[in-house]
Amino acid sequence: MELKLKREGKFEDKTVTSERPEVSLWKDAFRRMCKNKMAVLGGIIIIVLLILAIFAPYIAPYHYAEGNLKDNFAQPGSKFLLGADFMGRDLLSRIIYGTRISLSVGIIGAVTAFIIGVFYGVVSGYYGGKVDNIMMRIVDIMYGFPTLLLIILLMVLFKSTFAVTTPGTFAATLGDIDRAFGGLFFIFIGIGITAWIGIARIARGMALSLREKEFIEAARATGNSNLQIILKHVLPNLIGPCIVRVTLAIPGYIIYEAFLSFIGLGVNPPTPSWGMLISEGYKAMHSYPYLAIYPGLALAIAMLSFNFLGDGLRDALDPRMK
Repeated sequence: MELKLKREGKFEDKTVTSERPEVSLWKDAFRRMCKNKMAVLGGIIIIVLLILAIFAPYIAPYHYAEGNLKDNFAQPGSKFLLGADFMGRDLLSRIIYGTRISLSVGIIGAVTAFIIGVFYGVVSGYYGGKVDNIMMRIVDIMYGFPTLLLIILLMVLFKSTFAVTTPGTFAATLGDIDRAFGGLFFIFIGIGITAWIGIARIARGMALSLREKEFIEAARATGNSNLQIILKHVLPNLIGPCIVRVTLAIPGYIIYEAFLSFIGLGVNPPTPSWGMLISEGYKAMHSYPYLAIYPGLALAIAMLSFNFLGDGLRDALDPRMK
């Protein structure tokens, strides 16, 4: 019947071909990540922590160094919502100011690891040969040292070398910079020296695979330089997994700083850090447990939030999850 109608010219094909609009990788990833409730919750908590860190002087009830010995070990109440420490300083205010330390270490460590690691790995993987062998042997040597032990040794070296120096020298200048940052400058250096290694290996492995693809050969054939190929074709295809990897690594950077502050190699007192607050609070744990519990909760919430966000980014940017 259909064939007969076609011959007579009376058949109308009413099949509708729906064209789906093209959606970019990042828009599609954002849309799928928004469906992950835990990732969204982690992102909201991180935004709240960022607001607390930026506007700490306006949000905190007191300055982090403000205290009165008459209020030492004050119980949580109307004056001190979370209590006061052994010097009568408001614990809530010190936790809020401590957000600045932990987030700055985590974010700066992540940015440093991403920039150095991606650049190092792409150069090593794309050029290959002797360049790759030399560069990856350096990474293997760095992997031979336990990361935390290496950071501790570096911090001991920095703290001892630049503590007392002749004014006007390079060492004295670095010491002044570290004191101006409240003891964070050398932490940034210590974490930055080791944080990029994992990202470099991921970027190198993906660059090795991408350089053999047909579209890279086509780009070479059309006269694109190596730099143009790396910027236009290699980097866009590996930046997603590297972002996921560095997001999941942020809790590690935060815990490094907390541990260094806990053992006395972190920030300089009275600058508050969650690790320092836990170190001060555990000494009076039996009588005043809130001094260690609340900073510990803040540290745990921040780390879990970045883990949830990293897991959501991994699921959203992985094409196999579609």
